[in-house]
Amino acid sequence: MINDLRLVTAVALLLSACAAPMALVLPQSGDPVLHATAIALRARSAEVVYLGEVHDNAHHHAHQRRVLEAMLGAGARPVVAFEMLAADRQAAVDRALEAAGGAADLDAALGWSKTGWPDFAMYWPLFDLARRSTLRVVAADLDPAVARRIAREGLSALPDGARLRSLLPPDPAREAAIARTIRKGHCDLLPERHIPAMVESWHARNVSMARRLAEALAQTPQVVVIAGRGHQAPGGLPAQLEALRPGTRQLVVEMLEVGPDDDPRDVLGEATGDIVWLTPPAKRPDQCEALRRRLRQ
Repeated sequence: MINDLRLVTAVALLLSACAAPMALVLPQSGDPVLHATAIALRARSAEVVYLGEVHDNAHHHAHQRRVLEAMLGAGARPVVAFEMLAADRQAAVDRALEAAGGAADLDAALGWSKTGWPDFAMYWPLFDLARRSTLRVVAADLDPAVARRIAREGLSALPDGARLRSLLPPDPAREAAIARTIRKGHCDLLPERHIPAMVESWHARNVSMARRLAEALAQTPQVVVIAGRGHQAPGGLPAQLEALRPGTRQLVVEMLEVGPDDDPRDVLGEATGDIVWLTPPAKRPDQCEALRRRLRQ
């Protein structure tokens, strides 16, 4: 666990090096309920609250639930939007949430375990809280089949691909950074010719989710977004929503993994959120080796 002295030192170094305002950093130490309450207080003035996760980290999902509980305790009644649910399945999602039953029933009704997302047990407490609190759940993401096709063939492969094109002005440096992140996320194993289409697919998903958030905000004052922290990066979902709906008040909370041997300066240097909540990393197998095996097959 990162100690408080190292954290304070790292924050001071980053503040001295960066012109941009520093995020509020919530360390691993301390009461997570108090951390969640602090986020809920900041969230009062926001129309959109992003709770960016690493998908397979159970700590992140527990923190998301704490934040949502704290917001409800403060009187908020947000819509909850999930990256993990495809927008074209909204009617099926509504039916699944209206039906009685527990985690296994909802998992089956959503078809969750067939989609490749991590264990539904980590997400169930969020769905359960939303259902018991009668909060509307929004399916936000682009159809996965469409996203995969764009990643293989590019937007030009779709007759209506223009509607999914990035809404942001050209920025070669930003696009290069997105491409680097995609390369790194695939362990630098992908052929370079695949990268441009994968960047287009990433943008398309963010544009699609931004449109869903804008639609929700036309009917409700606040949305909580459950999504991977990568979608909150520069050029990602918050930026696309700002381009689509200028002036939207957005609060970006980022769950950031910190291992016992990590240098806080390196970890915090990756942060892009308004609030950064440092957490232990998830235990996971070597993802690069798994990708190597798939590519060999």
